[in-house]
Amino acid sequence: MRILTSLILLISFLLIKQFPKKKYQNLNFELEIIITNIKNPGNVFIAIYNNPLDFNSDDDSTSRIAYPIKEKVLEGNFSKKIILEEGIYAYKVFIDNNNNNKFDFNFFGFPKEQYGFSNDVIGILGPPTFKEASFNLNSNTTIKTKMK
Repeated sequence: MRILTSLILLISFLLIKQFPKKKYQNLNFELEIIITNIKNPGNVFIAIYNNPLDFNSDDDSTSRIAYPIKEKVLEGNFSKKIILEEGIYAYKVFIDNNNNNKFDFNFFGFPKEQYGFSNDVIGILGPPTFKEASFNLNSNTTIKTKMK
């Protein structure tokens, strides 16, 4: 009886080894964001989202952001490399020139500070949707955004 049990276990082990395992691990890729046409020094705020509900929300709290970035920038260009899990993402970016940590608008509701979106898209009468700004991160990727 023991020999039969051992033989069944050995055969089961050999059969399992024959079939390839599915990959359940998350794949990570490098995203390089290049921001161009920065006209004045300040702080760059980049909010990377991984779903349309948060991207299209008026709530910009950090709990909705998949990966927030805030760094000092000078005139010209800025580049940032980060590692993210494979997925679909979109980002919003603005340059805070007066260091008040918010995106300022004038009396008529037009932006007073530079801004941009992934894929360099601009919405009609407002910000673009997640679908318009989204990209599939399934390999190392570089995305350029020219500040408006």
